[in-house]
Amino acid sequence: MNYKEELKSMTILFKAFQSVEAFAKKDIAKYGMNPTEFAALEALYHKGRLPVQGMCQKVLIANSSMTYVLDKLQEKKLIERIQDSTDKRTFYVELTGSGKKLADDIFPKHYEVMRQVFEVLTAEEKKMLGELLKKVGFNALDMADSIE
Repeated sequence: MNYKEELKSMTILFKAFQSVEAFAKKDIAKYGMNPTEFAALEALYHKGRLPVQGMCQKVLIANSSMTYVLDKLQEKKLIERIQDSTDKRTFYVELTGSGKKLADDIFPKHYEVMRQVFEVLTAEEKKMLGELLKKVGFNALDMADSIE
C-alpha cells in the first residue's frame, strides 16, 4: 500500500467516525443530555457504583471535567456521590432510583437507534471491523510512544 492509499484509509475512518458521532449526538440530545453526561450515565448503568477516578477512565475525560459532568447529573437527581467510609479522599458515584429508571427507559431506545447504523454489515463484517479497528488502534498506541 502506498502513502496515498494509507491516507485514504485514514480519511475514510475519520469521516465514518464523524458521521456516526453526529448521528449518536443527535439521538442523545433527545434525552436532554450531552454525550459526556450520557456516557457517564451509561457507565454507571452497566458497571454499577464506580469511584470517580473509575468514571474518568470509563468516559475518557479528565477529573476536572468529570466533576462538572457529575454536578450536572446530580442537579438532575440522576446520580449521587458517596464518600468512602475508610478513605475520605475517595468518592463513589451511583445511579439514584430516578437515574436507574431513566437509564432503563433510554438505553434500549438508544441502542436500537445505533444498531440501525451497523445493520448494513453482516455479523462477520461487524466482527472483522472490530478486529481491524482494534489492530489499528493498538498500533497507534504503540507508535505514539516513539514520537518525541
